[in-house]
Amino acid sequence: MQILIVDDDVTTRHLVARTVRNLGYEVATASDGIEAWHVLQKAPISLVITDWMMPEMDGLRLCKQIRSADLPHYVYTILMTTSEDKNALIKGMGAGADDFIVKPLDRGELNARLKAGERILKLQDDLEKRNEKLSESNKKLSDAYSMMKRDLEAGAKIQSSLLPQSSSIIYGIRFDSIFLPSAYVAGDVFNYFKLDENHVGFYVLDVAGHGIPAAMLSVTLSKALSPTNHQESLLKQFMPVPEPPYFKIINPAMAIRALNERFQADEDTMQYFTMIYGLIDIRDGRTVMTQAGHPPPIFLQKGKQTISIGTGGYPVGMLPDLEYEEEAVLMHQGDRLILYSDGISECTNNQKEQFSVRRLINLIQEGQDLSLRELMERIQESLRLWNGDDQFEDDMTLLALEMV
Repeated sequence: MQILIVDDDVTTRHLVARTVRNLGYEVATASDGIEAWHVLQKAPISLVITDWMMPEMDGLRLCKQIRSADLPHYVYTILMTTSEDKNALIKGMGAGADDFIVKPLDRGELNARLKAGERILKLQDDLEKRNEKLSESNKKLSDAYSMMKRDLEAGAKIQSSLLPQSSSIIYGIRFDSIFLPSAYVAGDVFNYFKLDENHVGFYVLDVAGHGIPAAMLSVTLSKALSPTNHQESLLKQFMPVPEPPYFKIINPAMAIRALNERFQADEDTMQYFTMIYGLIDIRDGRTVMTQAGHPPPIFLQKGKQTISIGTGGYPVGMLPDLEYEEEAVLMHQGDRLILYSDGISECTNNQKEQFSVRRLINLIQEGQDLSLRELMERIQESLRLWNGDDQFEDDMTLLALEMV
């Protein structure tokens, strides 16, 4: 390590320099603070022994200059004084000195001061290296987080693309919805679609858990529940006949039973889901639904009180060989059917009070003269106000149907 000796007295400078060399260090010298500052800007010197009283720039000003400068490394400074006056030491520390030594210098004391300075510089160097490693690690984490965020945003766009439009009409049935995921991607998914010229299907499902695993299963399920006409469809049974139709529609109980057999939970993940699947016969408004562990749908006949339909059923994937039941209602013009995930009823406010099914029913009942879109907006705004912000603990999904 190279040490800079700064003193305007030639004899003292040479004596201190010789002593420091004899202690095993390399030495550079300067006659005052200005010269010392020029040396520090050119040479990688980390320890300075400087006299206090010097012309041009004294030791105090040199210490201040070192502390205020943006040097590439820490410079440890030892201030040489002629007294041990307490006020002088305080003044020196205020200027940025790290240590003091009183003239005339004692070789043993000087050696001890230099060893202490070396330890401090080593600690400083170790700290800088750790900080560099920490910065590198933080950068890697930040880059990884940014990549994950981009992937999640891309996943959210893909998932949203699988959902139907927020408001549309199929065969005289108006559909509208609320979809408020708790994260970028959600475990909730819903859909509605034509099955043939006389039937419309719809479902809402909620995968247990949150985040990517739940979202991946929900995407898989949305594909499995697509109303395709091939042999592997869960919603239609392929019929090898020469004339159309080439399929028959599978009733909701059988469809969910087949879904339960196909998606049995793995012992490690125990991932299951709740759902409601329903069919509407547009010829008479008969609506058949099967409930699999999902909250009961809310049925509002025009001008009447709301009622809940169904009593529960087992979630899909939890147990094999289950039988599922069906519930049926007749829907006429102006009637509404509301399906929702438990994220809505269990949404909590700041007092940990749940939004509850009763509040949802009251909103539906009070808003029966509103358009379906206006009702969705009122419910969504009520949920946001209840929750307090847009960060939800669970996915919140609501699908509404109205006969027009």
